[in-house]
Amino acid sequence: MIFISDVHYQLDHLNSLPKNKGPVVILGDLINWIDYRDGQGIAMDVFGKDNVEKLVNLRKEHRFDERKSLWKELYQSDPDEISKKMQDAILKQYEDVFSVLKNYEVWFIPGNVDDVNIMNSYTNNSIKNVDGLIVEYNNKKIGFAGGGVPTPINARGEIDEDTFSETLSTLRESEIICTHAPPLVDELVTDVITNKIEQGWPALKEFIEKYQPQYSLFGDVHQPKASNWVIKSTKCINVGYFRATNQYLELSSIYI
Repeated sequence: MIFISDVHYQLDHLNSLPKNKGPVVILGDLINWIDYRDGQGIAMDVFGKDNVEKLVNLRKEHRFDERKSLWKELYQSDPDEISKKMQDAILKQYEDVFSVLKNYEVWFIPGNVDDVNIMNSYTNNSIKNVDGLIVEYNNKKIGFAGGGVPTPINARGEIDEDTFSETLSTLRESEIICTHAPPLVDELVTDVITNKIEQGWPALKEFIEKYQPQYSLFGDVHQPKASNWVIKSTKCINVGYFRATNQYLELSSIYI
């Protein structure tokens, strides 16, 4: 079994994943809305490079009100046509991603940019949405709680803390707890490239402190101050920014 996160439409890396290591577990964010390193993604395809550069800078500076105003301005020219272009681009990216994933056994949970309904339309015997489930694999109980932390951006895959907490409450027996975002620990949620505090789950930190699973696995923060952390007896691991690094975490590597 291998774990990846934040695929963000990196098809070449997906195609290079090994097929002999068991299920590929994806901890969210399959499509690429905006790559904050270079602006590439759906938004640039629809709105152009200059506008996306403005959006990126406003996001990095956490000037969310101005960012919302710019989004509204960009949609005003022809909102119906722009919405159609956006939806077509989203559907195309999911189609391309799942065209690769059909060659693997896949377990996934949604991230903050994901559309769960579209993702679920691709589920079958080998591609499964495991959000809210505990799945036993190699005698390990692995629990899954997907969704993005609520932010002023209000991305389509965000959920509220109460909903997330409710899911966690059913996963108390997990030996490995898998989420999209990390527990709210400064070192795990600080992005060293933007030098900003990103998002993390207070409820996940509380869950870990109370139930002490062996591992907490997650992604979401692309360039974290720390990729590994320990909360009480739980080892917390950011499995990596797959779009940029082609990095995966092999389950066997943490059970030596």
